[in-house]
Amino acid sequence: MLFVADSMLGKLARYLRIMGYDTIYQKSYPYQRLSELVMEGRILLTRTHSTYRLYSNSIFIDNDLVKDQLKVVDSILKLTRDRRDWFSRCLICNSSLSKADGEAVRENVPDFVFFHYPERILFCPTCKRFYWPGTHRERMLEGFKDWGF
Repeated sequence: MLFVADSMLGKLARYLRIMGYDTIYQKSYPYQRLSELVMEGRILLTRTHSTYRLYSNSIFIDNDLVKDQLKVVDSILKLTRDRRDWFSRCLICNSSLSKADGEAVRENVPDFVFFHYPERILFCPTCKRFYWPGTHRERMLEGFKDWGF
């Protein structure tokens, strides 16, 4: 499943990326860009009634909390509980992450991270960020578990 989230659903987009879903999100979209993305086969997630009515391939999200927003999407599309793809996309730019090169890692992550997670550090080739399984990841997983994922 491919998603595009409107400008009011940035946090939902981030959580879908955590779950491994290709999710485009921008703070604003140029004229006709949403239409192009939906025509490419993306499911539009929106909080705007008028936008929802324009596209048959859309989901209206009428919740403020991200856990409730995820539940709306899940009730319609049955999101995966398979965690193999989780944490495989950049939370910032949506690119697929790859295994990080040893020398680049050493220069760009804290020593503690480098020595404790040498084989589990991932890299975003687009925005050049590094990701590793720290305590923030554990908190996210606990949140997902509490929400039923």
